[in-house]
Amino acid sequence: MNNSHKPEEEERRVSHALTGHETEEIKPLGTKGATSCSYRVRIGGKEHFMKQLRPELKDDWRYRSAYQKEYEVGRKINNPYIVRYESIDENANGLYILMEHVNGHTLDEKLTMDPEYFSRGNNFEKLFTQILKGLKALHEANVAYMDLKPDNVMLTQVNGDVKIIDLGFCFADAYSHTVGCSYEYAAPELQEGALERVDARTDIYAVGRLMLYVKEAACVNVSKRLQRIIDRCIQPDMQNRYANVNEVLMDLTHRRKWIMRLTIASVLILSLALGFFTFSKTSAYKFAKLELKWWLRQPAYDISYDEIYYRILSEDSLTCIAVGGRELKDLYIHKEVPHNGKTYKTVAIESEAFAGWKIESVYIPDGVREIGDMAFNRCHEVLSLDIPQSVERIGIKCFDDMKSIRNLSLSGNLKKISHNAFTSCRGLKRLTIPEGVEIFDLDCFAHCSSLEKVTLPSTLTTINRGVFWNCGNLKEIIIPASVHTIGEYVFYHCNSLTDVYNYSPIPQSVPPIFNKQGITLHVPKGSEKAYSNADNWNMANVVGDI
Repeated sequence: MNNSHKPEEEERRVSHALTGHETEEIKPLGTKGATSCSYRVRIGGKEHFMKQLRPELKDDWRYRSAYQKEYEVGRKINNPYIVRYESIDENANGLYILMEHVNGHTLDEKLTMDPEYFSRGNNFEKLFTQILKGLKALHEANVAYMDLKPDNVMLTQVNGDVKIIDLGFCFADAYSHTVGCSYEYAAPELQEGALERVDARTDIYAVGRLMLYVKEAACVNVSKRLQRIIDRCIQPDMQNRYANVNEVLMDLTHRRKWIMRLTIASVLILSLALGFFTFSKTSAYKFAKLELKWWLRQPAYDISYDEIYYRILSEDSLTCIAVGGRELKDLYIHKEVPHNGKTYKTVAIESEAFAGWKIESVYIPDGVREIGDMAFNRCHEVLSLDIPQSVERIGIKCFDDMKSIRNLSLSGNLKKISHNAFTSCRGLKRLTIPEGVEIFDLDCFAHCSSLEKVTLPSTLTTINRGVFWNCGNLKEIIIPASVHTIGEYVFYHCNSLTDVYNYSPIPQSVPPIFNKQGITLHVPKGSEKAYSNADNWNMANVVGDI
């Protein structure tokens, strides 16, 4: 925007341009980004923040696309720690976005105004936790933030709650697009331009750098526990960082809970020494007793058999929910479990039952029909897995980040491979999907970086967004004629992919699915022209040789 405009002239010009809104007041804000101008707008008695694409960029499709993508990402996020996106529109000056106005200050402003704020109470940990919870919401929507810095973190004036603003640099929709980052807080993979490596750990690095900055700027005396967490966040090697935000939050909260519970236990012991009968009449004792009981409780189970917990579902069936100790290396789930003179059949494995456990081998018996969400998530040590034919459903992120697995056998009764079911199974090289499977859900084999060959069934109808995203060793793929739906970014960052065989005589209507040149698309004879004229298929070299 031309700086020669006087503020009042700019107000009139922009206000006039906000067609469709009964604008009562508009004030330019001093901040101008490389692509945007910012305003505070009052509409219908309510204040909004307005982000306007700079006029000289209004016709540039790259920035228009980035703006639209930012709004789409922001609109679907509903989280108290992420600024709320409200609408997008266009006027003579270009695209603009209206979003929630945050009454507060940026993190840098807060450090300048009240440098001791983060040394008081638990404000430092509160900041840490709320930023992580905001990023968690973004990651669950398959969005990496990628530009965490003090200027993009606001603290509300009343409670000092976090609001993460400006989603303009987000690596959105299976991490497909970005336009930049702030290198002071950027992870090494970003600084190197290795966008194919970007994942949740990229943002975790930025969180660690940000907390280190706040610690030093505010002279916060953090505990050894917090310092260890920060140090792990900022490891240069991605493999040495936390795998996801949940792991960081668990370290932040669970360790604090352990300290609290040990303290309460100590109080109880002390009470015995000082006079149990006197202390037992106090409300403090009653609270401590309840807390200690909660601390010591075991998972809610009905049967403990051979170190494994089960919950009864019906008169003759049960679900496996957990094991008795994390030292168990070989997990053997029993097909039948005796209890009180009866025999129960195992028909399910509960959600998150073994998530993150150091299991080396898994036996799932025939008869299990369902494996719940995240049941074996982050079981890094498992090398081989046989899913019995009886299994009809595997949950979301069920085997996500089972990074050592080499061999996988799937059930023929599956109709759908769920969202992120096998994401980041980095050791998996070859995979045969059995007949009967109809749907690949979002990102179900994304980041399987060693995957070289996949055999798809003739029953497959739907390959959703990002299914083979970042499968860097995948060389060829055969798409059966039965497939009628293919989502965005399916083969993005498949850097070794050279040949795609599509047996459908009529090109499927597809969004962008390739982001590299040099792919040969093999199609049925006589279909060459149709594929050559079809959007996004025509990015490949079409050959009619099937």
